[in-house]
Amino acid sequence: MSTPREDPGPLFERTIPFRFLSRTARQGLAENMHRRVYVQGETVLPHGISLYPEFFFVQSGSVGVYNPRLPELRSNIILAGSYFGERGVLFNEAYAFDFIAEEQTVCYAVPAKIFLGLLHSSRAFAQSLGSILQDKQGIFAEFSNFSAEIMRAVKRGFLDVRGLLRHYRELEPALHPLLNSHEIDFGALLYAVRRLPENVSRNHTYLLTDDLPTEFSEPELFFTAIESKARRRDIWEMLPGKSMVLLRSGMSDMVDIITLLCLYAVEAVKIRSRLHDPLSIRLVEEGKMQQQRQPEKAEDIETSLLRNLDFSSSEIEGLKSVWPGAVLSRLSEIVRHRESINIDFRRHVTTFHRHRSQAWTHQVADSAKRLLGYEPADLPGDIPVYIISSNDHSVANCLNPDPRRYREQILQWGKEFGHPYLEFSWENTEDLVYALGPDFWTAHPKLERCSEQDCGLLRLSDTASTGIQVQLVNIAALKLNALDMSIPRPQASRNGLIINIDYAFGEQAEDIIRNLILLFGRNLAGINVLGKAGALVGRRGDILIPDAFIEQTSDRFYPLSGARPGVADRLAKLAPGREVHTGPILTVAGTLMQNRRMLHFYRHIWSCIGLEMEGTFYYRQLLEARELGVIPGEVPIRFLYYVSDLPLEHRDSLSTRLHPAAGIPPLYAITREILSSILS
Repeated sequence: MSTPREDPGPLFERTIPFRFLSRTARQGLAENMHRRVYVQGETVLPHGISLYPEFFFVQSGSVGVYNPRLPELRSNIILAGSYFGERGVLFNEAYAFDFIAEEQTVCYAVPAKIFLGLLHSSRAFAQSLGSILQDKQGIFAEFSNFSAEIMRAVKRGFLDVRGLLRHYRELEPALHPLLNSHEIDFGALLYAVRRLPENVSRNHTYLLTDDLPTEFSEPELFFTAIESKARRRDIWEMLPGKSMVLLRSGMSDMVDIITLLCLYAVEAVKIRSRLHDPLSIRLVEEGKMQQQRQPEKAEDIETSLLRNLDFSSSEIEGLKSVWPGAVLSRLSEIVRHRESINIDFRRHVTTFHRHRSQAWTHQVADSAKRLLGYEPADLPGDIPVYIISSNDHSVANCLNPDPRRYREQILQWGKEFGHPYLEFSWENTEDLVYALGPDFWTAHPKLERCSEQDCGLLRLSDTASTGIQVQLVNIAALKLNALDMSIPRPQASRNGLIINIDYAFGEQAEDIIRNLILLFGRNLAGINVLGKAGALVGRRGDILIPDAFIEQTSDRFYPLSGARPGVADRLAKLAPGREVHTGPILTVAGTLMQNRRMLHFYRHIWSCIGLEMEGTFYYRQLLEARELGVIPGEVPIRFLYYVSDLPLEHRDSLSTRLHPAAGIPPLYAITREILSSILS
């Protein structure tokens, strides 16, 4: 029951982290608290409730913590001067315990809105609470245990994925929302399958290596290359059931493939549970053979047979989305495979990745010389070099004259073809042209196109097994009257080189940017990272401007400085209808290494607006180079991101593809902002 409020001031003065609040903040908190008295045995906070609207201070008396499955056994006791219930408010978690008054107890209830407001208004309060949650309550224990188990496996050189699944389940990745449900998580499964080797359902052993064995230094001569659709990987099938994966530098690539295999194994168990009797398995085998005899009816055979198995209509559609045209063969392999996945690690020396990144660097240097006529070390001082880390299309499209040259023809073709992209509203018609472009060029393969090299662009097709494609742009050779219409036309041509590299992957970014810095250091005039990020605020298609990076594994904080004035206003005009958010961004260890608790923690404790995988690794190399004098101290460093997913929203997570109408406008807005700053 509620009673009139008494002065709760002494509670704050003897309780950390509330001791760090200002007098005004403490007074505001006191005015919004509700005093409640509970009799012995009365439940203060029951288990099973999420989104609880308040948490509690204990002024007098005590509150026992009870496991509902063992109601006679008290797990803990909360005494006067302590608080509880903050994790439900912070993390939107359902409580696993009942909180029951041990005697007549007086509590103060704090509304969730007031508590969260304090976190965002007082950095000292937020950081102190964060330390308590991490250090004393161990809220990231599952993350630490999972990471430690991977490191132990790497050290001993072997991992049985089935032995790792317990830790993976305890981690509960946000990207795998149906992890502990009997329901098949087709969104998460599709995400994993697209990033794993194509033969994942029949491959038992993975050799993860940082360098090719000497005897197989030219693997294409011995083995069949295996595709990985949405993640560039060098993979070869060495034997039926055994594949070799060439890892990129750092731990990110290794952690990625291990976590994806865990996700796949969990969902494969669910699928196999639907095929639990010999009759079902026999039907699958008969269907496969029937498809081989009548390939023209393969889809009808597949649909008809799946209806006779223990799959619902929605599950049948889910299976088809993951393995279009190959469901029966995949089911057959899953039944036989039984999630038996072993990983053999082969790490050579601590500089394992150097020769590949060096080969990549040599290619960039040779191409720069071919384009400008100078070795990078001999570039004249009046030739500025700008590095852009983005993708392999937006920069080129904005600089290549073809989208302008065929603009009306592309739009007319889209209308006549009835292209689905025309059903959406496009504020900037150029964005629609870029969206239609790939399909238009496929439909018109003989149409004359500008040679990229004639337009000042040089594209490197060989990535030297780094997975990073490169485009070099000779600014002096650009056709200035044919640039993207939203980029201001320079009054005259000038010298300069743009090096546009595709997205690095996690820790790999550190090695890549280091080599570029050492190659062009004294000529560097701008370093720009245009990325895609998950957001903890806003919606898909918004834009994020980081003012700091936080490295997840160490919570190291890197404040950013030197942003161009007015960038948020310009981006808002370049991407109308999209919100522009500014704040810290979290650099994560992997896409499947965050659970909802961690994301809420960084949102409320650190005020993070989003998360990505490379920012910290780029930035700390740039800071080091600046301090050492490798690059000029005044070189502008810019980071801009568009929101590709909302990891706390199941329907808008990475497992759901971003529609071009949502992704292209913000991507091209940040591309135009950077190119405008370079060319002006």
